[in-house]
Amino acid sequence: MEWIRLSVDSGLFILVWLVQIIIYPSFLYIDREKLNYWHRLYTGKILYFVAPLMFIQTGVIALQILSDPLIFLLDGFFLAMIWINTFLLAIPIHNSIDQGENVDKSISKLLQVNRWRSWMWTALFLLSAGRILLDFLI
Repeated sequence: MEWIRLSVDSGLFILVWLVQIIIYPSFLYIDREKLNYWHRLYTGKILYFVAPLMFIQTGVIALQILSDPLIFLLDGFFLAMIWINTFLLAIPIHNSIDQGENVDKSISKLLQVNRWRSWMWTALFLLSAGRILLDFLI
C-alpha cells in the first residue's frame, strides 16, 4: 500500500506544482474573452487527472489511519486541509473566474489558495517518501 500511496502522492505533488508555477500564472496573460472559454475547458479537463488521484489518496490514507492512527494522523490532517481548501476556497474562486468576476483579483487569490495546497501536498509526499526510505534503512 505504501508504494501506491507514494505513486499517488508523487503525481499530485508534481501536478500541483505545475499548476502553481505554470498554469495558474499563465491565466494572467490570456485575453479575458479567451480566458473565459479556456478556463472552463481547463477546469473540466484537469478534473479527470486530479479527482481520481485525490480519491485514491483519500482511500489509502483512510486505510492507513485505520491500521495505525498515531502514525498517520498528521497525514489525515493534511489531507483534510487539502479537501477543505479545495471545496471551500479554490472551487468558489474558479467559479468566480468562470463568471468573469474580478478576474485578476480572483487569479491572485487562486494562486494564494493553491500555494497552501501545494505545500500540504508536498508534506504528504515527503511523509510518504520518508516512510519508504526509513523502511529501506531499517
